[in-house]
Amino acid sequence: MTKIETTIGEDSTFGSTAVPGTPKLFTVGTLSYTKHGLWMLFFWLMWNDFTIMLMESVTSLNSLSMLDRKASYTFISTLGSIGGIMGMWINPVFSTWSDRMRTRLGRRRPFLFFFTPLFALSLIAIPFMPDLYHYLMGIAWSAGLLTHIPNMSDPKQGEVFFIGAACVLNGLFNTAVLSIFSYYYWDVVPGTVLGRFQSVARIVTSASMIVWNSCIFGYAQYHPKTVYIGVSLFCLLIYLLSVWQVKEGKYPPPEKRVHKGPIAPILAYCKDCYSRPYYLWIFIGSLLFQIGNVGNQYMGYYLIYDLKLSYQEVGNIGTVVQGFSVVFGVLLGFWVGSLTDRLRPLRVMPFIFLARGVVLLIGFFVIHDQFSAMIINTLNEGVLVFCLSVAMGAATVEMFPMEKLGQFCSAQAFFYQTILIGGGPLIGLFFDWIKFNRASYLWGGTFSILAGLVFIKVYFNWTRHQRENVAAAGGGFPVAMAG
Repeated sequence: MTKIETTIGEDSTFGSTAVPGTPKLFTVGTLSYTKHGLWMLFFWLMWNDFTIMLMESVTSLNSLSMLDRKASYTFISTLGSIGGIMGMWINPVFSTWSDRMRTRLGRRRPFLFFFTPLFALSLIAIPFMPDLYHYLMGIAWSAGLLTHIPNMSDPKQGEVFFIGAACVLNGLFNTAVLSIFSYYYWDVVPGTVLGRFQSVARIVTSASMIVWNSCIFGYAQYHPKTVYIGVSLFCLLIYLLSVWQVKEGKYPPPEKRVHKGPIAPILAYCKDCYSRPYYLWIFIGSLLFQIGNVGNQYMGYYLIYDLKLSYQEVGNIGTVVQGFSVVFGVLLGFWVGSLTDRLRPLRVMPFIFLARGVVLLIGFFVIHDQFSAMIINTLNEGVLVFCLSVAMGAATVEMFPMEKLGQFCSAQAFFYQTILIGGGPLIGLFFDWIKFNRASYLWGGTFSILAGLVFIKVYFNWTRHQRENVAAAGGGFPVAMAG
């Protein structure tokens, strides 16, 4: 077994060291890597990214399965809000808990080992929900109970209800995994190469999408159960192996809690995260980005239900887009990551947001067939989303303090999720009303531009305090302060 960890002392900071006559070391916390060790770290974490992206791709079939049974956009959006309400406590609780956890396995890995199997197994159950519905309707006592639920006697509505309930449960486990796994990366990847790591990660996720679009998505139209089972079990095995191989370092003891009582920690959390304008501007920018992303699913609906493209044809578009992304990443991705590391991620993020917004607005006017969709999606996802994911991934360790990384990332997610819980159904109702899925390109473009403008403000806030932040971090990556 390859052991990635080498302890060099708890006073280590983000950076790299070089002693004459010895290999250059890249360090983060108490972990250190030679160049060979760094590439082994990248190798295992890339499998981590590959498998998570594949499982996330499978979840995209859930809404299509419900739409094929005549579910409305409003119902699907409302379902997402129900899941959001049930799961909104997961991110802040588990993120802060993982910040403070100290175990033999580390502070992030215990959560990943526990919740990833639950995520995969609940995903496998989703395509079997219509079968479960019909089985229960065939039993007198259960049928009697189910018929008390409105519209449950209608087979299509009953199937949609069961699929939706399974999706909500799966979403809770998915939220638990996603609330932890990014922090795991930032805990084990040296900050001086984080942009390059994000670039390699984007290449791998694009490769994962190529596999999905070219080999799996079209097959899923006729054999969904096989796809859910095969992808979930494969990804579960590889993901757990990856997490087992990449060890975490040692962490200093967490801050002692000075507040007592059940309400005090919640009040301290809110005051810490939501009382400072610097963080609020970051949260507003993230909210605008996420609102814009809601339009992405309607872009897919436009291709399938308006342009009448088959799953395979849509998959072919995705294959070309992600194939270009891989080529772009291989040829220029490491340069993009290196440039991002040098220029500072917060400096380049606003320009990428603005450029992406312009491309999506152009897409509204020019997309009318498979070829035009391929061109716009290649510019959007193959180039700009690639660059944006590199910058956003690396910017997180600049925006938030490392010792409370999970806490502030969860506060950011909680901020936009709380608003989207109420806004999601309204967006679905809006698209049900206008019956014009192509407007999703206007939607995404507008909110991407707004996010870019807000992150310009975030950048100037950050530069205003950069000197104090660098001093507070001991010369390492800045620790975000109130602005």
